[in-house]
Amino acid sequence: MYYLDRNRFQTSTENLKNLKIIVIGDFILDEYLIGEVNRISPEAPVPVVWVRKEKITLGGAGNVVKNLSSLGVQSIVLGRAGKDDKAKILSELLEKENTDSQKNFLIQSAEVPTILKTRVIAGHQQVCRIDKEELKPITEKEEKQLIQAFLDRIDSADGVILSDYDKGTLTPKIIYEISRICLERKKIVTVDPQVSHFFQYQGASILTPNHHEAGKALGRKLETDSEILQAAEEITEKLSCPSLMITRGEKGMSLYLTSQKEIFHIPTVAREVFDVTGAGDTVISTYTAYHAAGLSELDASVVSNAAAGVVVAKLGAETVTPEELKNSLSAMGTFQG
Repeated sequence: MYYLDRNRFQTSTENLKNLKIIVIGDFILDEYLIGEVNRISPEAPVPVVWVRKEKITLGGAGNVVKNLSSLGVQSIVLGRAGKDDKAKILSELLEKENTDSQKNFLIQSAEVPTILKTRVIAGHQQVCRIDKEELKPITEKEEKQLIQAFLDRIDSADGVILSDYDKGTLTPKIIYEISRICLERKKIVTVDPQVSHFFQYQGASILTPNHHEAGKALGRKLETDSEILQAAEEITEKLSCPSLMITRGEKGMSLYLTSQKEIFHIPTVAREVFDVTGAGDTVISTYTAYHAAGLSELDASVVSNAAAGVVVAKLGAETVTPEELKNSLSAMGTFQG
């Protein structure tokens, strides 16, 4: 078992409130219609959901912002929304989180709507999901605006998260320029990747795909530890990145460090898995925050693994607090000193 120094963890936790992380990617609104089913519709063989509660929250890259905010980290938001009423809701929700409203930059495009995903839930069971979106990449003009906005803000940031949901914000040019700028300025840049862009994230500090995504990128299944190791070696060589984290569901996660040519298998800590929605956002948010706050790549991975164990025991895309993290790590016997 790998042990984490308690004092080092505590010091980095105290540093979180001093951090600023740029979150750039696809911002989404998640709407929930929650109710009961007591009958089948006479119009079609489908359940009639009697809605008793409605809520709307941040999804996609917005869920990364929520996770950072829960840890006490301030975010700077860069992305795209539509030119509609939903964009106002998105902006208002972002301002309620710990974001720098003076530096947030959301392009408002008349070409696409603000992305809205509506989930109809009855008795903790999702009945259906309704997506309102147009999958169009940002224009060349918008690319320039976003890159300039990034350049204007990067020097005040401690790290960058690329939250890629393949909705059109992170084009090849955006990915290339962000990675290049971060490399030049020696900034941490972490990536929650899409398979369609997988080998475009050149020089990123770390990618955090799950084993399905990493396998699809390489064209094969990844199941055993040896297959994970071989995949990690191939991916880091192709991307020239110093580390790679592959999340593996009930098998936990595996962290490969290029400089050491060594892989660390970190077992899962979840005692109960209720809902895995948003767990990947929690992992990349926690890892980035704690690495930027001073923990090593391995220590930050252990902490992010514990964070994932906390959120999968909650319903929906939830977050974790530093206190919950501390309690989880203590319960696991991870601390030393």
